[in-house]
Amino acid sequence: MPRNLIVAVLLALLSHAVTAHDFSAFDEITDREYDTNQELESGETIVRCRLCGAPVAYKNDFIDLHDTSKAVASRHEAVLGNDVQLFTFVDPSRAQYELAGFKKVQGTESDTLSKKATVFDDYSWRKIRCKSCKRHIGWAFYHDELQECSNTQLADPFSIASLEIKLALEKELKTEAVRKELEGQCLMTTIGWWTYEVCYAHEVHQFHEELDGSRFSDWSMGAFSPEAQLTNTDYTGTDVTQFFTNGQHCDENGELRSTRVVYTCCKSRPEDAMVESVEEPALCAYLIRICVPSLCDSKWDKKQGDFGDEKQTVESCKASVEAKHAEAKLPSSFTALRWSSVISEDSSELDWARRTQIGD
Repeated sequence: MPRNLIVAVLLALLSHAVTAHDFSAFDEITDREYDTNQELESGETIVRCRLCGAPVAYKNDFIDLHDTSKAVASRHEAVLGNDVQLFTFVDPSRAQYELAGFKKVQGTESDTLSKKATVFDDYSWRKIRCKSCKRHIGWAFYHDELQECSNTQLADPFSIASLEIKLALEKELKTEAVRKELEGQCLMTTIGWWTYEVCYAHEVHQFHEELDGSRFSDWSMGAFSPEAQLTNTDYTGTDVTQFFTNGQHCDENGELRSTRVVYTCCKSRPEDAMVESVEEPALCAYLIRICVPSLCDSKWDKKQGDFGDEKQTVESCKASVEAKHAEAKLPSSFTALRWSSVISEDSSELDWARRTQIGD
């Protein structure tokens, strides 16, 4: 039984102001994608939404909470590490929840930034919901000085939250534009001996095409992996990216072939979508760029020009805040997941499913 199916089946069986800042930019957007752009690595353990099984974070991105002074209880959680403690907090309605800290997660974050009943002094928060089922899974926390720094340095006084919302919104709109243009299509290009076929949100193939049209040495370069949309930290732009994993075995390094496909506006501006380039930046790990005419629309031009400067300012502010509080080890931002709403793939609660897989 496939790993994802096992997790999904079990999770289905296991299946909850005083506002610090109100920005006018938030009024037009109700929520946003909190996507940290980290690529799924082979063998990486994923923390998933307990309700629907959608990927939420990497277990390796767990961090200790820097301040537990408002916690009312704690307990050891072996699945996160030998010395890891989960801490319980209480909200004004007397509801209790265990929190686990993470450097970054993938989810949908509400627009309202608040300090109401914050459990971490000097931090404002926003709720994070599962991208798939919309269940409340935790909170994103931002240090107050990070907000102040970004507002002071940006010529146009948008907040860090507003900037990240704009970036996520643009990426969401571009993703939808690409889907409308390419859904159900496969694009091919021939480079020397090899022909490459990219089927949108399905699979990537490499093969040699004979004169009669038959395929020889047809190799999978990866199947579309929604989980791997926790994309590469080196990639922080707004181009649409899809990841294809678990392709054919690579004899050279023993890994399974994988491909990152970037859908973008190409300088050549072709009239129809086309494969612009195929690269192999690492052994049996490929990068394919696809030209998408709809992404060359003039409506994107100003946004891309503005975001570059704002993004640089935000990163500078993050570095400044963390340097100032280096001794206290205060993060400029972090997330706290409700542990009852998520589950790690290697949890003992999934043991019976793993035994079922072995039995099959």
